[in-house]
Amino acid sequence: MTADSNPADSLKPNSPLLALEKKIQAEGISCEWVAMWDESVCLQINVASGRSSRAALISEKNALMCLEMDFTKIRALGEYEAFEALGEDPCIEVALSANSGPTHRLVERIPGWVTADPAKPRARNMGSVTITGTRGEGWSAELSPPSERFDILSSFGAVTLKLKGRQHSTYNEALAFLESAGNAILFELDLKYGLSFTFRRMRPVGAMRFGRRTHQNASAPTLPKLQYAAEPLSLYRYARSAVGMPLLEFLAYYQVLEYYFSRYSQRDLLDKLRNELRDPNFRADDERHLSRILRITRQPGRGYGDERSQLKATVRYCVSEDAIADFFSANPEVLGHFGAKRQVIVGLEPVDPKRKKGDLADLLCERIYEIRCRVVHTKEDGGGQVDSLLMPFSPEAESLRAENVLMRFLAQKVLIAGAVDLPA
Repeated sequence: MTADSNPADSLKPNSPLLALEKKIQAEGISCEWVAMWDESVCLQINVASGRSSRAALISEKNALMCLEMDFTKIRALGEYEAFEALGEDPCIEVALSANSGPTHRLVERIPGWVTADPAKPRARNMGSVTITGTRGEGWSAELSPPSERFDILSSFGAVTLKLKGRQHSTYNEALAFLESAGNAILFELDLKYGLSFTFRRMRPVGAMRFGRRTHQNASAPTLPKLQYAAEPLSLYRYARSAVGMPLLEFLAYYQVLEYYFSRYSQRDLLDKLRNELRDPNFRADDERHLSRILRITRQPGRGYGDERSQLKATVRYCVSEDAIADFFSANPEVLGHFGAKRQVIVGLEPVDPKRKKGDLADLLCERIYEIRCRVVHTKEDGGGQVDSLLMPFSPEAESLRAENVLMRFLAQKVLIAGAVDLPA
């Protein structure tokens, strides 16, 4: 198939995919043809999702079923593997993930579980549990295998949560109901039965782009000559194990840096004191000179200076400007993230090593400290502005994947700077 050819040209004239294309276009929904890796052809339908859309790939085997679906009454919700069906039987359906075992095995432990109907032909018909209220609610919930509609629109989910019977006039209203009612259901399943489920999220676009590029070392490994402090090394390994948890990973790398704050902030202080005392003009009987000494030493905290200053002192001592510049040169995707005019995390300033205004290490430390405050707590500045928390699974939290590539680099440098010789 050439670059200019239409993938649909390989379909037979009576293919249901061609009929589906006409139907979708007649409904005013955009679609396009996609050639798959195995040379099959799919029709990509852009399902409405608020002000944007979400692509759903329809294969030829599912096309006949899709001809019976009204895509104008289907919308994708948020960043979840979730869809809402509008109409006479409204339903929000979201795929679930489990943290402690196969989802379909865990839900069978819920009281009220009804086993599969052997008369039904679907292979994935394993049973269900219906959740109803006691206050005359006009809606109900169900845990069960994905519906046929969901199976077509999403390839994920052995079990889905279905919120049935409630009409929503807007996308935002539907998404809010999914998050409030759906999360409340999952939380109470955890409280009552110890079952931990979460909404399955879509894989963020570009999430896997941010992996630090390392020089391919062709030499065989040798025994180490250095030994590294046990506590920060344990934190580093913890960060490396936090796969898919960028907030936790960021904090663990930050704690590696924080471990050395006292050492390097003291070193910075000693250099300042030494410079003051070496000044030929320094006079011990001059109160102004002694006041300068007091101001240098009168600093709060474990180390010297506030936390932001200690972070800067640690990074400056352990990592050279050239090493930071080389890191960005070797990782252009990360450089693009840091230098983007529009930052994903609101309030952050772009950092471009080629157009830096000021010390590069200081600029990065200001950024790291601000993110640290967003992760740990809300922070009110002098003007009364409260910065929002970075919430798990949010686009802002997902953007930390790029920040963590830099954090891993800095943590490695700090560990190396703090290492001592390993006895032979």
